[in-house]
Amino acid sequence: MRLVRSSLIVAGLLFAAWPLQTHADAGAQVVAFAQSGDGARVLLYTKSGPCVGQARFAEHVAPDGEKTPGCWVMTENIVMVSFLDGERGNIPVAHLKRAEIL
Repeated sequence: MRLVRSSLIVAGLLFAAWPLQTHADAGAQVVAFAQSGDGARVLLYTKSGPCVGQARFAEHVAPDGEKTPGCWVMTENIVMVSFLDGERGNIPVAHLKRAEIL
């Protein structure tokens, strides 16, 4: 329970410190993405953005274009993503596509 509470506090602080504009910087490089059947995408960036440690910036882009910022880290087989709206997901590395085909 303490870990969950601490995680929520950290997420809240990150969200409060995050600028209102959630679009990625023009110079930020997308290294990979995953796309769902409904057209939503998760973009994985090289920059850290509001993320700490080894985590890097991620962005969920809904089919209607709405963007939600988050952070990602990769293990051997999974990319773990936590979004600043409280959602979380795991993406198998095999489902990632190279950014050059965006």
